[in-house]
Amino acid sequence: MSNGEGEGEGEGEGLTAYNDLASWALATLRDTDAVCDLVVGGDDGVIETGQLTSQMLQAAQATRREDEECASQVLAILVWDLGESGDVRERVASFAVLVYDRGKGYANIRGAREAVVQALVGQNVLLVRGAMVPSVRFDGRSGHWNVEEFDIDAERVNFSGRLVAELDEYM
Repeated sequence: MSNGEGEGEGEGEGLTAYNDLASWALATLRDTDAVCDLVVGGDDGVIETGQLTSQMLQAAQATRREDEECASQVLAILVWDLGESGDVRERVASFAVLVYDRGKGYANIRGAREAVVQALVGQNVLLVRGAMVPSVRFDGRSGHWNVEEFDIDAERVNFSGRLVAELDEYM
């Protein structure tokens, strides 16, 4: 499929080509048990930005209250495509992962953040445009932030990768 949700055309030899670096990150996080085990709802709680609603957060929080096994899980993990930058010689694709929680402070976020970093850093990614990223890099994190008006605790973790293009149609 080339729907931008993580799967692309060009499968073969065990490699899947993705539409962009963020769609790869979304698919990888959804397929990583160490990440999904730390999110209420498992892989259903790993989504793209723009999909999270206040109702989803409330439902996840209600599930966590009712199930003691969810006490150390975050409410959601979001993947945010930050696009590409640079010139023809040095093009970089970037994305961020946001870890959301509510009412637990920073404790749950820390563990989920580390699982996310372990799942993504150092991986190579094939893109459908005839380009690839030889190694995904960790570019830093925001640290804990609290948005009081939304009663949200969160952390943003930034990643990028240098694009190596063979037949990249955007250049």
